[in-house]
Amino acid sequence: MKNFKNQMNVGYLLVIFGIVNILYFLICCIVFNRFVNFSEIFIILGTAYVILGIFKVKLHKNKLNKLARRFLRVLKVFICIICVSFIFIEGCIFVNANIDYHKKPDYIMILGAGISGKNMLLVQLHRTEEGLKYIKKNPGIKVIVSGGQGSGEDISEAEAMRIYLVQHGVNNGNIIKEEKSKNTIENMKYTSEILRKIDGRKNIRLAIVTSNFHVFRAKFLAKRCGFQTESISSPVNYLLLPNYCVREYFGIIKSFIFDR
Repeated sequence: MKNFKNQMNVGYLLVIFGIVNILYFLICCIVFNRFVNFSEIFIILGTAYVILGIFKVKLHKNKLNKLARRFLRVLKVFICIICVSFIFIEGCIFVNANIDYHKKPDYIMILGAGISGKNMLLVQLHRTEEGLKYIKKNPGIKVIVSGGQGSGEDISEAEAMRIYLVQHGVNNGNIIKEEKSKNTIENMKYTSEILRKIDGRKNIRLAIVTSNFHVFRAKFLAKRCGFQTESISSPVNYLLLPNYCVREYFGIIKSFIFDR
């Protein structure tokens, strides 16, 4: 009887958790007055949790048959694996989220994050602003702005960052543009190609300027491309942080397996 009640409670908790996910999606859309990229995962997860919770409650009310018990056991194992991996990866994200540079780097590298027309989106603007703060403290540092041109973008992300930096007093001669990349591993690969042509040194020390949630993935992909890495992290809107962290969970798994 006690186990029956526990199972029922788990079902109700799943329903509540699902509703929270759906509400988060709706709040993001209302606050930012638009559909937030990747936030659809919360409506999908929320709906799945609600259905699973209702399914679990109904099954236990009508007593579980043998097949249903096996299905729930497999589902529990799968959910446990997801939860453990999620906690571990999110821990890595948060441990690496703060600014972490101890030695003056050879170059700083600002990663693009999207523009609309010629205007930087908020995440990319925050990264560029954080890079500018470092440049002003270390005048003369060479800066790599990295990001190609995507759909809905009139210029490359790298060019948008270059324009902003020059407008704020950075010497154009100290800016190196990487304009081919479409994702983080390409940021690193194409930057590595550029630096091989202009700088013959090995183990170049690179300070990567990116959003706090993205630092961990950017650093381990940079290391795969032969860089010694440090980080300069930029903040993001706290309301959007859950969205970015969930997206980054999937991004890290994908990058760890496929991005070589």
